[in-house]
Amino acid sequence: MRPAKRPRCSASASGLRALITAALALILAGCISPLLAPEPEVFANGEAMPGTDPDGPLRLMTLNLAHGRGTGFHQALQGEARARANLAEIEAMLLREQPHIIALQEADQPSGWSGDFDHVDFIAQAAGFDWGVHTAHAEGMGQSYGTAVIARLPLEDHGAYTFQPAPASLPKGFSLATIRWPGMTRPIDVVSIHLEPLRQAIRQRQAVEVVAALADRNRPLILMGDFNTEWDDDDGVLQTIAGGLSLNAYVPEAGLVTYPRLKRRLDWILISCDFTFTGFRVLEDEVSDHRAVVADILPAYAHGGDAVAPRCRMNRRPEFGPGGL
Repeated sequence: MRPAKRPRCSASASGLRALITAALALILAGCISPLLAPEPEVFANGEAMPGTDPDGPLRLMTLNLAHGRGTGFHQALQGEARARANLAEIEAMLLREQPHIIALQEADQPSGWSGDFDHVDFIAQAAGFDWGVHTAHAEGMGQSYGTAVIARLPLEDHGAYTFQPAPASLPKGFSLATIRWPGMTRPIDVVSIHLEPLRQAIRQRQAVEVVAALADRNRPLILMGDFNTEWDDDDGVLQTIAGGLSLNAYVPEAGLVTYPRLKRRLDWILISCDFTFTGFRVLEDEVSDHRAVVADILPAYAHGGDAVAPRCRMNRRPEFGPGGL
């Protein structure tokens, strides 16, 4: 007897089908490559699966590293020692919070303006993350930085994407790591993303590129990072990405702040309907101009088997208080 075909998660808004169709047409026309970037750095220092409880939650974190400057004005105004001290504060936070997977943005490879050492490698080694992928989307003029995913779970695959160039904008993109979690039988795509900070039209175009690059992978998806936009902003970027990829956000209207300077929620953790949130917090640690975001998730269905949620819907009802758990 053949097993029943698994239902796929469906987008929450039918109008987004046209967007996905248009994005896929761009791929077929050669305007967008499915995963296109300079070859990312990948490291695998572990040999065995860490002792992860298959019945316990998977803890996620996203943080914009701000090039290791902490809350300082600019990384070029501080030396290597200060940068290492700032990153050591992040290490202490990670050791306290014990996330399994972290998405990092403004994550520097050796760069003259930020101490000339690899910030991701420094954090990963210090805090015990044996696997990771680190992509330099921006290179030149003494700078080399981008996005990264580091994990306590082995990487099964990896990829990266740098968005199409935009005049007067620094390159942005995402890193992708495919992992195995004992709580699920299917591999999981984990993405660390950074979108354009200033121009709405560029962010909107990048949102279409994200959907085009990831829509056909047909895997459970965790998308985390600095989106430089709020849920109800006029650019519609988060709705485009969440709807196009059938992702849920934790209480979009909760009024959380991840970028205190502007009192805005710019950093997000989006999960496919294969998962459910069981905890969510914005940390108070002042280790960057952004605040770290932590989420605990579990498979949406018992024991994380091959069953997939039959329908995704945007979660607009608070599962917890507005301050998280």
